[in-house]
Formats: sequence, C-alpha cells, structure tokens
Amino acid sequence: MSLISIGLSGINASSAAINTIGNNTANVDTAGYSRQQVLTTASAQIALGQGVGYIGTGTTLSDVRRIYNGYLDTQLQSSTALSADAVAYSGQASKTDTLLSDSATGISVQLADFFTKMQGIATSATQSAERSSFLTQAGALSARFNSVSSQLSTQNDNVNTQLDTFTKQVNELTTTLASLNKQITQATAGNATPNTLLDSRSEAVRKLNELVGVKVVENNGNFDIYTGTGQSLVSGGTSYKMSASPSPSDPLQYNVQVAYGQTQTDVTSVLTGGSIGGLLRYRNEVLVPATNELGRTAMVLSDQVNSQMNQGIDSKGNFGSNLYSSINSADAITQRSIGKTTNSVGSGNLNVTIGDTSKLTANDYEVTFSDSSNFSVRRLPNG
Repeated sequence: MSLISIGLSGINASSAAINTIGNNTANVDTAGYSRQQVLTTASAQIALGQGVGYIGTGTTLSDVRRIYNGYLDTQLQSSTALSADAVAYSGQASKTDTLLSDSATGISVQLADFFTKMQGIATSATQSAERSSFLTQAGALSARFNSVSSQLSTQNDNVNTQLDTFTKQVNELTTTLASLNKQITQATAGNATPNTLLDSRSEAVRKLNELVGVKVVENNGNFDIYTGTGQSLVSGGTSYKMSASPSPSDPLQYNVQVAYGQTQTDVTSVLTGGSIGGLLRYRNEVLVPATNELGRTAMVLSDQVNSQMNQGIDSKGNFGSNLYSSINSADAITQRSIGKTTNSVGSGNLNVTIGDTSKLTANDYEVTFSDSSNFSVRRLPNG
C-alpha cells in the first residue's frame, strides 16, 4: 500500500463529503428532505512483518446516513393530522356560525320582528295596517327559515363533495406508499440505504396525515399504515381503496368505506384527524345539530302559531285558520323518516305524526323492526 493510495482514499472520502454537503444545500427547501451525513471507517491494516505490527491503508466510505429521528417524525405526523382536522372543522363551522348569527342571514332578527308585529295586532286587532304588516313579516320569517335550511343543505353537499375528493387523494398516496415499500425493500437487499426513497415515503405519510389521521407500524422495513381503530390502508406492497358514497341510512350524507377485496367496510365512525376527520366531526357536532334545531324551531313555531290562530276569529267574525302549513300534512308525515337502502322488505319509510311539539328534540332516531309488529327505537348517535 503506497502513500499515494492512502492519499487517494482520503481524497475520495473528502470528495463524497463535499458532494453530500452540496446535496444538502441544494435540497434545503425540498419538502421531506432529511439532511445527510457521510460516514467513514479506517481501511484494513497491513502487517509489516512478524512481531513488527500493522500499518493503516487509508479510509473507506462506509455509508451516507440520513439525519433522522423516528420520535420527532412521529410527533410531526400526529401534529399534522390534528392541525388539518382543526383547520377543516374551523373552516366549515365558521360558515355555519356566520349564517346563523348574522342579522342579515340568521333567524333571530326576523323572529323578533315577527313577535313585535304579533304584539301589534294583539293591541290593535281591528287595524288592517297592523294585520297586513304582520302577514308580511310572517311570510318573511318563513322565507328566512327556508333560506337558512337551503344553505345548510348546500353545506352538507359541500361536505359530501370534499369527502369524495379527499378519499381519492388518499388512494393516490396509499398507492404511492405501497410502491415505495416495494422499491425500498429491493434497494435495501444489497445493504444500501435508499435515503431519497425513505424521505419520499415519510413525506407521503405526512401528506396522508393531512387528509386523515393514520398510524404507522414498521414491519421488516415496510410501512404498514392503519387508520381509525386499526383499519389497514397499506400493508407492505398492497394498498386498500378508500371511497365516499351515500350512507345506507341517509343518502343525503356520504359515508367513508375501505374496500378489502369485495367487502366494503364502513369506517366513518372511527376516522379521526386530517381534513376528512375534521369534516366528519363538523358534520356530527355542528351541521346536523344545527339543521335539526332549525327544523324543530320551525315546527314548534308553526304548530303553536296555528294553534293560537285556530282559537280566535278573523276580521269577518269567522273562526281562525292555519297561518302556516300544518305540520301533520300528508306530505310532512311521510318525509320524517328514511328507509335504509339495505332493507329487505318494503321501503322502510314510516308515517310519523307529531302530537305534541313541546316533546320534540333535535336528536335523530333509528327504528329497527325484529318482525312486522315488534320494534326498538334507538337515539343517535349515543344509542
């Protein structure tokens, strides 16, 4: 081993280190890039002779290592999922809050004006101007209820559209992750460290957490990825397709499923984190309760006003009649239940008549028949 060879080994090692530094600098703004470091070891020694000792032969480039901390990466993934959840939830909830609280779009101002006008005809029942003003306000209040209901329905449609879009993006990422698992397995077979592939996989997991909260389990170099309470999205080189489609119990709301072969598993109730988790949480905690409360308020108001009107007389001395449509009209009683699409017998729709509006709640209920005459009623979502 000559001095020139030893020197060349040092030059080669230093050249690799300089190239790595340059690569680190070039990728300083690259998403998901982990800084790399060159590792060297002393080359094998050569014996000078019996009893004399050994002489070094230079240095050897042993590896180019990622500066990576698994614990910090796990915290980043978790924080990403929580942040995306909060952003999606807040973005949707603020729209609902503005709709209901703003004087130009909400119910409260119109409702207050309605009762003010009602007080006016109570004190001046014979005055046609007060009667006309009250009827105009009654129509305006009805129109406002319908307008708010329509906008809440539009928000529900928007949630459905976003769920459909986000699940497709999830599938793109899980397909990518399954492919990266295969590439990394092949690359590491020769004891090499595919840093770029490892960075790409970690970044793909981070992007996936922006959509839905996931847990990662490393298995022989592969990332097995789970969501919810253990539903698999990626297992080695295999990914499982997520989709959003109308719920069997309420076609107006989309549920999220994961396909395992020919079986569709509904995971809506167990998904948390990411934009999907935030949207589902908004729908359950804000949109559905607000819609139900709006409907309950409208029905109670309509029923009570109609009841009072029917107890009085009009300007011609005739008995009063309904101001608003009856809450138990033929159309109304058939629209208060939705038959599950998986029902094996009949449509499943029930004719629901309301006898006492003071007993109404804002909850949804599930009615399950064991046979034609026996059934159970369960309050949703807590059972």
